[in-house]
Amino acid sequence: MNDLIIHNLEFAQTQQALAGEINVYSCDRLPETLLPSSTDAYIHFKLTGAAKQLRNPSLHLHIEAKLPATCQRCLDEMLVHLNLDFDYIICKELPIEIDENDDTDWLEAAPEMNVQELIEDELLLAMPIAPMHDHDCSKQSMQSGEKPNPFAALKSLIK
Repeated sequence: MNDLIIHNLEFAQTQQALAGEINVYSCDRLPETLLPSSTDAYIHFKLTGAAKQLRNPSLHLHIEAKLPATCQRCLDEMLVHLNLDFDYIICKELPIEIDENDDTDWLEAAPEMNVQELIEDELLLAMPIAPMHDHDCSKQSMQSGEKPNPFAALKSLIK
């Protein structure tokens, strides 16, 4: 599924739904941040439109992905699991003043919105800067500040 294009306002107003899978390596920018190849990597998505859910036409995007990365602790390959949900309000013109504390994402109505690019943007923002395994994987890592105290043996002599 490459270059998936929708008319986002019409998609929302007619309450359409779209689900599918995107090949991780068919994206333009995402592979640059990942390991070169992994057979376990995937991106599943579901995009649904709502006519008046947030008092305006809106889109809900759900992304589930496993992306190959390098653990920054042990330098082994790992899969980063992402389960993401986004809501977008579609408007003909973006509001002039947007509250920075507002969690609302706005999309300008467009007859040609690339869904794959939107998904890729959200994944790039959600990827951890320094991915690490959840379990202890310190077999190759060098932990700073964890040298044994040379005076620890003398402590047992003091009584």
